[in-house]
Amino acid sequence: MPYFDLGARTASGALDTTGTNPGNWTVTFPPQLINVNVPQAEVYKIIVLGAASGATFNVYRNSNIFSTAIYAVQNEWDPQQVLIVRPGDYLYFYYSSAATDGHQPVITIWLRQELALTSGLFTLPGTS
Repeated sequence: MPYFDLGARTASGALDTTGTNPGNWTVTFPPQLINVNVPQAEVYKIIVLGAASGATFNVYRNSNIFSTAIYAVQNEWDPQQVLIVRPGDYLYFYYSSAATDGHQPVITIWLRQELALTSGLFTLPGTS
């Protein structure tokens, strides 16, 4: 299936303010940062850097867990089952490490959309 690249977004960890992961690092991708204006997009690749040795994290879309990563220091996630995001969705990465440990995680997500889903939504570069 051909895809349209929607680019990358990067966010850094901060002390959790959601109440779900108190005292620990949380990396948040709010709708304003995800910023997709299509009915749905796929998070098809994630790069994680900077966390403390031994840290793990859980990935949530809104309030639902999607995945768990055991090696959160420096890793790449290229799933067989992509993570679907829609306008208004939040992505959260709840780390197991304390936000006072000095190892701020940084995450980059890569987004795409199936071309078959773009019909009539916008014109692709080089087409009319």
